[in-house]
Amino acid sequence: MKKIKSLLLDILSSILLCWGVIFIASPVWLTWFIHGNYERYLWIINGPFPFSSFGSGQFQLFMFIFLILAGILMIILNIILRGYLRISEDKKN
Repeated sequence: MKKIKSLLLDILSSILLCWGVIFIASPVWLTWFIHGNYERYLWIINGPFPFSSFGSGQFQLFMFIFLILAGILMIILNIILRGYLRISEDKKN
């Protein structure tokens, strides 16, 4: 049972690491997606909320900061889980 728990926590920490990196990299992708083409930019900002707010610098800044902080939080949780797994393995030995 402890091996299954350890395996699930290892998988969870790997998922957190992957999503954390994706969240940290997503502001670059969103900037390219929103401002990459003028016609697409107009199409996005003429859409419903929250897309209509993507033209606003304050909204983009808030969104980018939120994405980066969420990514950092996921990476920190990954580090904490890895430390917990390492400590639990050391106690076994």
